[in-house]
Amino acid sequence: MDLQAFAEQHDSDVSEAPMLVGLRAEHRHIASVLALLSDHLNAIERSELVDTHVIYEIMDYMVTWPDRFHHPREDLIYGYAADIDQKLAEDRRRLEKDHDHMARNGRDLLQAVEDWRRGELGGAEVVRLGREYVQASYGHMSFEEQEVFPVIDAVLTHADWRELSADDQLKAVGDPVFGRRVQREFRNMARKLRRSLRRGVERQAVAEWVNVESLFEAYEVVSMANQSGRAITKDQLMTGLREASYIVLDEPLKSPFLCAANNARLGLEWWDEVQGVYRDALTDLMRVNRERQDRMRLLRRAGRPG
Repeated sequence: MDLQAFAEQHDSDVSEAPMLVGLRAEHRHIASVLALLSDHLNAIERSELVDTHVIYEIMDYMVTWPDRFHHPREDLIYGYAADIDQKLAEDRRRLEKDHDHMARNGRDLLQAVEDWRRGELGGAEVVRLGREYVQASYGHMSFEEQEVFPVIDAVLTHADWRELSADDQLKAVGDPVFGRRVQREFRNMARKLRRSLRRGVERQAVAEWVNVESLFEAYEVVSMANQSGRAITKDQLMTGLREASYIVLDEPLKSPFLCAANNARLGLEWWDEVQGVYRDALTDLMRVNRERQDRMRLLRRAGRPG
């Protein structure tokens, strides 16, 4: 799963409690950091030059902020809701265990990155541990957003949320990367994140233009086919009138039968020509769609981290 897929699958419900909306927003931030980590892991695997300090900053951020502030705040909310709903009590145990494992695995990965930077560990091991960490993090956040947050939102009342909001431990803590001011120790990572986001916006704009351009081209195909169809119809009508006039002058007694036969012949010719025009138009529309799909695949490949 990548950042775009995660965001599309887990759009927040604007009617949710503000605390849950805030947790979802923090998940988007975490997902963008995980996406940047995935980019660098793929670069390591391809034996490309990477900024090793940025990878260190990514994991330092993960163990400094989500593990120390985001997850403990979630645990407090889960604990409050679990006292009300038995199903949430079961989920709470799983989620708290996940948080403990993620914190431990995050510290292990950070240590692996430090060992790798000193030349004491191979890049392949960092890639393996990093991908396991990314996959587990995405899976954990997906479970929270799909299964847990909706139940909590349904179980807790406005009075419950007011009581929770009075707890100082649940006060939002300024994010050192996504907050008002980027802390110095994460400035390189923040710069890479902004660059990645900018590229994502650019790719999305190009993708939208590809779709619009294909739509216009499809419109031109249909328009040209209709124009040709009208021209063929007009020519056949004029031909039919002209030949009917000749038949009436040459064979007045037989003209009704001869005109009917001639019109039937002209009608079949018209049908064959019109069919050919729209058959060609359908082929062109399929080509336009194939070209659009090919260009979208190239865009996705250009934006895919390996």
